[in-house]
Amino acid sequence: MATIRTLFKRNVAENSSNNNESNVRPTNNTSSDILSTNTSERLNNRPTDGFISASTLGGLQDNNVDSLRHPLFNISSAKPRRRFLSCLIKNSTAMYKQDEELINENICILDTKLPKELIFRIFSFLDYQSLCRCAQVSKYWNTLALDGSNWQSINLKNFQRDINGTVLENLSIRCGKFLKRLNIENCKCITDHNMGIVTSHCQNLERLIVKHCDKLTNTTLFYLSKSCAYLKHINISSCHHIDDQGVKTISTSCSYLESWDISWCMHITENGIRILAESCPKLTTFKAEGCTYMTNYAAIQLGKHCSKLLFLDLNRCSSLTDDGLMGLAQYCLLLETLIIANCTSLTDNTLIALGKHCHQLKKIDATLCSQFSDVGFLALAQGCHLLQRIDLEDCTTVTDETMRYLADNCPNIQNLTLSRCEQITDDGVRYIGSSVNAQDNLRVIELDNCPSITDISINHLLACHNLQRLDIFDCQQITRNAVKRIQMRSPNLKIHAYFAPRTPTPTLHATTSCSACIPSCCSIA
Repeated sequence: MATIRTLFKRNVAENSSNNNESNVRPTNNTSSDILSTNTSERLNNRPTDGFISASTLGGLQDNNVDSLRHPLFNISSAKPRRRFLSCLIKNSTAMYKQDEELINENICILDTKLPKELIFRIFSFLDYQSLCRCAQVSKYWNTLALDGSNWQSINLKNFQRDINGTVLENLSIRCGKFLKRLNIENCKCITDHNMGIVTSHCQNLERLIVKHCDKLTNTTLFYLSKSCAYLKHINISSCHHIDDQGVKTISTSCSYLESWDISWCMHITENGIRILAESCPKLTTFKAEGCTYMTNYAAIQLGKHCSKLLFLDLNRCSSLTDDGLMGLAQYCLLLETLIIANCTSLTDNTLIALGKHCHQLKKIDATLCSQFSDVGFLALAQGCHLLQRIDLEDCTTVTDETMRYLADNCPNIQNLTLSRCEQITDDGVRYIGSSVNAQDNLRVIELDNCPSITDISINHLLACHNLQRLDIFDCQQITRNAVKRIQMRSPNLKIHAYFAPRTPTPTLHATTSCSACIPSCCSIA
């Protein structure tokens, strides 16, 4: 503003000086003298609006600060006016440059001293919300925070209600080929068209989770097969519109696939599983929970063509019998995790086959496999010495002998679930608690609804000094004193217990009850 004021004074003063010079210029023409006299009179008599003309000073004197609020066009000539405006524009441009320099001086030292690569590295540790906040700090941070290299992994599961097709498309355009891992579980608004745009921009996608995306069909798998040749992990669990044709399309095109999850995909048959197994020899993880078409034939084909399997989930595959598991175990010698919960048709022959072939087995879930007995677990324990986690919930025929086999042959057991194993007694817990290896390695033991367990079992577990969790729900013979004793020995131990209220002892005297009170507190002798 000071620059504009000075420039205005200078230009108007020059104009006044020119007018004064023309007024005092000598001439022999009488009419010119009269004109000069009239001009001087007009200048002297004109309302000043706060300015007084002083020809002797050749400038303007400001008597009123508010005078600058009036238009700056007291200059009557067009040429001086144009000169004034051009000077004003020139000085304004200089002022803008000075402001930019001042802004640059005020930039955070983090932006000027720290290399851009290090800022990228810092941003790589932030979550999505933090990155979006950083993008609002400045233009420089906006460019760095929204750079595709910071968005290599996107998990939208927690924002499932807010994610629609347009949001996903914009994210894929922003990330481009940097995106490698995408999780849109439960994002039910996503369609095949949206996935087509995602695959066209994110061609380096390696891991994709579209679990419970109900609108996706075989078309999405077609887009993936055409654009995402490097795909390694895919989860299409509960995508009910995908069938054998979609599985065939992507399996034959994506040769790097290592992990498949087709849980609850009711339209994928044993033929689709066969095609999948034949086309994905590098498969290490396969999940088929709830697939009714997971038959013995499909299991044998899976084992035959995917011998590198490490993780296998066959939970609730009710069509499986011993023949399928025995054939699979014969080929999958590297298997480490096996989930066969709720496969009620399996017998000890399955456990014997696992103990014979799968010596690398570390985790087995046999929940509700009620036909498994001590004979099968003896073979399993003798062949699978690396077992770390065993879930025998609802294996009602298992006895203390199984505990002895596990304690003698499996020194690395960390998690042991015996819930509702009604034949397990204090002797079974004693086998585990007295094992030197179990004393060091046991972390979790679940004994819910084991009616034969008493305080003696709690005393046996006092030696397991690394125990972290103990579940004893509805163990009626365990007392509060035993729980307090083990809690004092291991303050960090988490104990999940429930003690039912005791039934009041009936009295011999006749009693009457007050209808206004609770029966347990109103007995009157």
